[in-house]
Amino acid sequence: MEPYKNILIIKMSSLGDVLHALPTLHALRQNCPRARIVWAVHENFSALLPEKPFIDDIVYVDKKKLKKLSYWFELRKTLHAYHFDLSIDLQGLAKSAIVAFNSGARKKVGYWEMREGSCLISKGLKGPHAYDHVIERYLDVVRCLGGAVNDVEFPLASIEKERVEVAAKLATLTGGKPYIVVVPGTRRAVKEWPVDYWANFVARVAYSGMYTVLLGSADDEEKGRLIYDGVCFYCKEAGDYVINKIGYTSLKELTAYIEGATLFVSVDTGPLHIANALKKELIALFGPTSPERTGPYGGKNGDYIHLVVSPTSTATTEHPVTDDPECMKAITVDSVWQTYEEVMEKRNDRLNE
Repeated sequence: MEPYKNILIIKMSSLGDVLHALPTLHALRQNCPRARIVWAVHENFSALLPEKPFIDDIVYVDKKKLKKLSYWFELRKTLHAYHFDLSIDLQGLAKSAIVAFNSGARKKVGYWEMREGSCLISKGLKGPHAYDHVIERYLDVVRCLGGAVNDVEFPLASIEKERVEVAAKLATLTGGKPYIVVVPGTRRAVKEWPVDYWANFVARVAYSGMYTVLLGSADDEEKGRLIYDGVCFYCKEAGDYVINKIGYTSLKELTAYIEGATLFVSVDTGPLHIANALKKELIALFGPTSPERTGPYGGKNGDYIHLVVSPTSTATTEHPVTDDPECMKAITVDSVWQTYEEVMEKRNDRLNE
C-alpha cells in the first residue's frame, strides 16, 4: 500500500454505520502507521470514535448546512489545511460527496456501492466481498489500495470515566449482581419487536433472578415505561429486577453498561453494534433486514453472536431490506427465551469448568 501521509475517512452517520467502519480504520492504521488520519462525521455520532493512535483529528460536518454554498467554502478551508493525499468515502451519498469534493485530496476513493452521484467525485473500489457483510465491503477499499487486512477489530473511544461511574451506580441498583442489557428501540419502526413481547421476555428474566437494564435513546422513553409497566403487570415484584435507563445515558455511559453486562439483547439497532464491537455475548433479533449484510459480525471469532431470525423474513444479501411490518411479530417470546436459556446454560457451564 502506498505510504499515504494524510488520510480523510468520510463516514458521518449513523451510529451502527460508523461502528461498521471502525475495522477499516484499524486496517488503515496498520498499513499506514505514520499517516495522519482525520475522520469527518456528524457530531452526534462521534462519541465512540477512538483517540490517538487511531484517529489524529475529527472534523465535524453540520448536516443542516451542507446545502449552503457558503458552508462549502468554510468546509473547503478546514479540509484543505490538512493537505490530504487520500480521501475514503465510506458513506457513498450526496452529502459525503460534498465533503470529498471539498477535501482537496489528491486521490478520492470509496467503497463500490456509491449512490446519489457520489461516484462522480470518488472512485468506487469493488473487491472480492462486494456482496458480503458491509464490514468486509468497507475493508475491500483497503484491499484494493494494496493494503493487508489481517483481522477485524473495532477500536473504540476510552470509557474509563464512564466505567467507574456506571459501576458505582450498579453497586447501588443491583448490589453488584449480574445483569443483562435490553435495547428495545430502533430508528425504523418496521424493525421493532412488539412492546408486549419485550415485557413478557423481561418478566421471565426477572423471574429467573437476573437483573435487566433497559437502555436506549430519549426517543424510546415511552417504550421503556411500557415495558416496565408490563413486567409489573405480570408480577409486581418482578419490577424490582428491572432498571429503566432509557433516555438517561450518554453514548459512552450506554457503552459502559453494555460492557459490564452478562448478555446483550436487542433488535437491529445501533447499540447492537457497540455490543458486537466489545465482543459481548449477544442475542440479536432480525426480521426485515439481513444479518448477513448488516448484522453483528465477528470475523473468525463470532461464537458470542446468537441470531434469532423471523421465520417470515425474506431479506437477503442481495435485497438486505424489506418492508414487512408483520415480520418481527413472527418471532415468538418462546423462541427468544429458548435462545436465552441456551446461552445462559453455556455461560454457567464455562463458569463451572
